Amino acid sequence: MIAPQPFKFVCPKCGHTKLVKPKSDVLNPTDFIDICPKCKTKMDKRPLGFLDKLF
Repeated sequence: MIAPQPFKFVCPKCGHTKLVKPKSDVLNPTDFIDICPKCKTKMDKRPLGFLDKLF
């Protein structure tokens, strides 16, 4: 079993981010909720950057 790569959702309007780090190849449906909880805008899915991986 190989775990998928971590990724993040970023809101283009307010900048809110949500990091998703799956523990297995079975993903939880809540991993893909891509509506910003602050401003209700559709969030963009992006791979983690270098600084995201450090923290």
